[in-house]
Amino acid sequence: MKKNEMNDVFHEYMSKRLNESAFKPNQRSGPVVTISRASGCYVKKFSQMLVDRLNHKLGHEKWEVISKEILHESAKHMNVDKETVRTVFDMKDRSVLEDVVRAFVSRDYHLERKLLNTVVNVIYSFAVDGYKVIIGRGFNTICANIDNSLHVRIDAPLEWRIQSVMKEKDLSRDKAFSYINHSEANRRNFRKMIRGSSVQGDEFDLIINKSQFTDNEIVDFILEAMKIKKIISNV
Repeated sequence: MKKNEMNDVFHEYMSKRLNESAFKPNQRSGPVVTISRASGCYVKKFSQMLVDRLNHKLGHEKWEVISKEILHESAKHMNVDKETVRTVFDMKDRSVLEDVVRAFVSRDYHLERKLLNTVVNVIYSFAVDGYKVIIGRGFNTICANIDNSLHVRIDAPLEWRIQSVMKEKDLSRDKAFSYINHSEANRRNFRKMIRGSSVQGDEFDLIINKSQFTDNEIVDFILEAMKIKKIISNV
């Protein structure tokens, strides 16, 4: 068996183990919007705009953005610091043999598995509670079995994303390009550990090219999609 094939088998096995412990949704689970993004496509600004419009038009303050709160809640459940939980989101591309060795010789491996399981369950609990806009990698796959949900992907051409990172982080073009590659590799590995395969476009309800639309327009698109899916009424 080739190295890549062994990795795929390992990721599939681990994803099944994680899914076995997942919460079960009910008819009242949600509503929830998950927002996944390509590196360089910053989404926090329009995500907050989306929540503000939902709360203003619907006349309540139920909707909220969830991002760093996932780290906070996971850390609280595990009684560890936030930086320890953050390591789950920065998974390196290890071979199966390296993972097997670590399973026998390192307690850190078991902590990593437990951390990942905790992060998955915390994300899912937020989604089940509802009225959340959840930002993060692979979260659409965690919340896929919640009917009252919308899964959005924000993407853009590579050159546009490079320029975005250069501006946001004050980096040279080469460093921005390296940053994007590193970030995308970490995200792919995190998604694999959750679902056993890379995310495909058809797992999203809505894919938006951020280079072509303003934040206000993106919010309009998401609200319209929420209405079409009957997650909300006219806003």
